[in-house]
Amino acid sequence: MCTRYTLTKQQKELKKAYEVKLPPGFIPNYNLAPTQKGLVITADAPGEAQEMHFGLVPYWAQSTKLDFSTLNARSEEANLKKTYSPLLKHHKTCLVLADGFYEWDKKSGIALPYRFVLKDRELFAFAGLWSQWKNPFSGELYRSFAIMTTTANETVGKVHDPKFRMPVILDKKEESLWLSKDLSVPDLLGLCDAYPDELMESFRVSPAVNSTVLNKLPNNHPELVSRITI
Repeated sequence: MCTRYTLTKQQKELKKAYEVKLPPGFIPNYNLAPTQKGLVITADAPGEAQEMHFGLVPYWAQSTKLDFSTLNARSEEANLKKTYSPLLKHHKTCLVLADGFYEWDKKSGIALPYRFVLKDRELFAFAGLWSQWKNPFSGELYRSFAIMTTTANETVGKVHDPKFRMPVILDKKEESLWLSKDLSVPDLLGLCDAYPDELMESFRVSPAVNSTVLNKLPNNHPELVSRITI
């Protein structure tokens, strides 16, 4: 499961890591929530990072009202779902750029937020699928994405039950493969495994991250990603 993540790096760091054209006015996000815009690199346009809404709206939907079940796509079932199967078949794959994600430990009855990051890279990409919805009246386009998930590794499983889900994090070689239009759907889905435990770490962060909006504005500031002492 992944319903909240971060992309806190500046433009020069993003360009250095991915060598793509960035959209104007990009702002780092310390608490990227559903319906907000994230940065993705698609198989159709691998030379640029595009802003799309987090939470996939299928092209056949009646409106852009988000069904929160489409934030994540279970990799084991994606090819059996009408929402995701056409996207896999037509290579509507994307890299969802990130530098961390949040999960909540609820075992004590209190939601305690943890941030998960990689030890080997400050910037990375989730495997994603994207879709384009067209307003039938105005012709306006609404692009959105979902993050692929897999069974959690031990690092993520410690926060919740070991059967919990985690986002599919691609290593550098897998990133280019995920965007390849030459791979079959089974081969694409074969990339959707858990990231190695030894390359991940987690730490507690402030419960301030629990809120996505404060005073009708996004709750987005650097203190949200700071490690706190337990």
